[in-house]
Amino acid sequence: MIDAIEYGRALFELCSEKGNTDSVLADLNTASEAFAQTPAYVKLLDTPALAKSEKLSLAKEAFSSLDEYVLNFIMILCERHSIYLFPKVLEAFSALYDESKGIERVEAVTAISMTEEQSQAIKAKLEAITNKTVVVKNTVDPSILGGVILRYSGKQLDGSVKTRLDGFSKSLSNIVM
Repeated sequence: MIDAIEYGRALFELCSEKGNTDSVLADLNTASEAFAQTPAYVKLLDTPALAKSEKLSLAKEAFSSLDEYVLNFIMILCERHSIYLFPKVLEAFSALYDESKGIERVEAVTAISMTEEQSQAIKAKLEAITNKTVVVKNTVDPSILGGVILRYSGKQLDGSVKTRLDGFSKSLSNIVM
């Protein structure tokens, strides 16, 4: 079995040396979308019932328009019956790409969709804190009632109404009467 994180790192380092990380990341995302839309194709490329030469031929035909590094990488995963690990490899590659470009991806969980102004305000505040370029992704979760939960770099900043109410409820239950 292969280590998807190490494969993602190896691909990133190779592309960094060649100076084509931008185009490779774009093509990795294109391939990922294709795999997500056709899970049966992923199973076909991973099945031991199909000859290796046929799998490689199918992969080459489907992805020949992508960067040669991406195509070769997909073919390596096919040869090793590990194409199902493609999303983990992409995740590792993307994390290294973001780190190299000074990008911080932030998930902002809110009860309703944020406006563009709210998103920009969070972005500006976090850019000042992190000294990185921030990309905000808004996730809607009505159960938090209001406020915002920010997740980035393994951290979670919880400013949700639900958490505040839970804390208030807990403090009330600790009061002895």
